[in-house]
Amino acid sequence: MPERGRKSGGDRTMSRVAGVVLAALTLVPMPAASATRPTATPQRVSAQGFVRLYVNAMNKADVATMMGMFSKRPGVTSIGDGEISRGWDSIRTDAQQIVGKEGTFKFTIGSIDVTPQGASYVLVVAPFTFAILGHPDSVELPAAMTLVLERSGTTWKVLHEHWSSKMTDEENQEDNGDEGNVD
Repeated sequence: MPERGRKSGGDRTMSRVAGVVLAALTLVPMPAASATRPTATPQRVSAQGFVRLYVNAMNKADVATMMGMFSKRPGVTSIGDGEISRGWDSIRTDAQQIVGKEGTFKFTIGSIDVTPQGASYVLVVAPFTFAILGHPDSVELPAAMTLVLERSGTTWKVLHEHWSSKMTDEENQEDNGDEGNVD
């Protein structure tokens, strides 16, 4: 019988094997826990479909369809790159700027994350790419959007939207190109 505190050869081998297995497990990617992966509830799926329809309407410069997706509540807001529009009429006026420009831009939406906020509201967060098309210097900007949607009958309505984009590296260099230079 081995002395207390000393491991026999078999015990040491088992300890080494256990150590190797534990080290290997830390290197193997494991699927995320189900708590971090949202389930595909009917609420989530319908909100994602609504967002896809909204982006499709934007790509077609279909202002009538877009505005039909907005709530007419007095507090409805739209924020885009620092500009705030309050109220349905103000948002419609801003949206009119894209009329006749179909095909000169494209929104490509990424993964649409939906977080329920009770039975009738959801928060939507999604990355997207905004591309300006048809110019010799076509530009693609990485961007993100958030939407607060309210369930209205059998569909959703936008209560709040927020869009923001990152500067391209080229734009960033132009903005910072003269920093520190003294004329």
